Amino acid sequence: MKTNRQPDHDPAIAPEHRAFVPSEHYAVLLLPEKRSRLLVWVIAAFLISAILWAANASLEQVTRGEGKVIPSSQRQIVQNLEGGIVKAILVSEGETVTAGQPLLQLDDTRFRSDYAGQGQDLISLEADSIRLNALLTSIRTRPIDKSPGSLWRKSVIVTPNELAFPKNLQEGHDKLLQRQRNEYRDKLATLGNQLDVMAQQIQQRSRELDEARARLANQKQSYYLASEEYKITKPLADEGVVPRVELLKIKRQVNDTRREMTSTELQIPAMRAALNEAIYKRLDIALNARSDIQAELNQTADKLDSLRQTHVGLEDKVSRTLVTSPVNGKIQAIHINTLGGVIQPGMDLVEIIPTEDSLLVEAKIAPKDIGFLHPGLKATVKFSAYDFTVYGGLSGTLEHISADTQIDEEGNSFYQIRIRTDQHAFQDRHGKPLPIIPGMHAVADIITGHKTVLQYLLNPVLKAQHTALRE
Repeated sequence: MKTNRQPDHDPAIAPEHRAFVPSEHYAVLLLPEKRSRLLVWVIAAFLISAILWAANASLEQVTRGEGKVIPSSQRQIVQNLEGGIVKAILVSEGETVTAGQPLLQLDDTRFRSDYAGQGQDLISLEADSIRLNALLTSIRTRPIDKSPGSLWRKSVIVTPNELAFPKNLQEGHDKLLQRQRNEYRDKLATLGNQLDVMAQQIQQRSRELDEARARLANQKQSYYLASEEYKITKPLADEGVVPRVELLKIKRQVNDTRREMTSTELQIPAMRAALNEAIYKRLDIALNARSDIQAELNQTADKLDSLRQTHVGLEDKVSRTLVTSPVNGKIQAIHINTLGGVIQPGMDLVEIIPTEDSLLVEAKIAPKDIGFLHPGLKATVKFSAYDFTVYGGLSGTLEHISADTQIDEEGNSFYQIRIRTDQHAFQDRHGKPLPIIPGMHAVADIITGHKTVLQYLLNPVLKAQHTALRE
């Protein structure tokens, strides 16, 4: 039979009296002790859970500063650099405008006329540049080798090409393009005629050189035969078989043939030099033509670059005749109200109060709290004019920290910071914006890090540990 182990000691009943107490009564007496144990376990479990939660739950570390809203940008004065005649007034005072919205239209007749004229000059120069580049590619030259007489035709090659104009030049400029094509063909035709003339001279001198070489060969053969005849006749003349006069005729023929041969030998180098001179002159004609074209192309490129810069300036002047708003804002004042009125260069035309999409809050931070602050930290800005529990705050970013402390009227030192918010207004429950204007009081909470709840609880203990037992 299994028996239950009884407690060794019962504070309510003495051991000697236990036998006289019924079991059900004794169980009732033991009930408070079991409840106490359960309560202890519950409390222990709660404490352990609380410690675990405190060790893992993260809280934001914030540095708080108070300040006010300041204008993020100053009042904008709209002017015009060149001035002119007012053609249209496109806004009115009190009107809300956006950046880039037209405000005034000035008469652009003069600037647009100059702009159009320069545009035509630009197109003409661009067409000239295309024509000159085509000429350069159409005239090809190559160095002449040591024997120029053999391949002189390949030293200059002229290949006409079609002028390829871009679409922006093809539209509406038919006469200009036709004139460019005519100039291109005329230039190549003139060069071709000069090269043909030199080619004929080269061919003529080449034939003369060939004839001289053939003549020299014949003269050498005649000289050889005459010399042989003289050698045979001289012994016969010495013996009286052949008359002496006949020998003298043969000797004269030998001398004449040798003189002609020597003359021809001297002429051949001069003819060869004249031929080479004609070949090089033909090459020089092509090289000079390319040089002239390249020089003209360089001048055209310089004019084109200069005119393009001037053209950009004129385009800017034309665009500035439409006066636009530099910022989002509200028109405060318009200083010109007469159509056809003349405005002077740099004259104030329109005043605009900017309405930015963000606010700039200037706050004070105590020197003891400045350690972990740096630009880029996130912040929450609360405004005393709007209940934080209802409207919340505006998120923002720390943009600026003063380089040194400043002193306020009460003699307290502080660092000045600036926070730019992501929005510029609250909204009520109907979606209507609630404006925030410069001068409103603000409180900025700058998030510098995170700590667990346990670290917050242990912080006083750790501080006390470092300062304990010190006088």
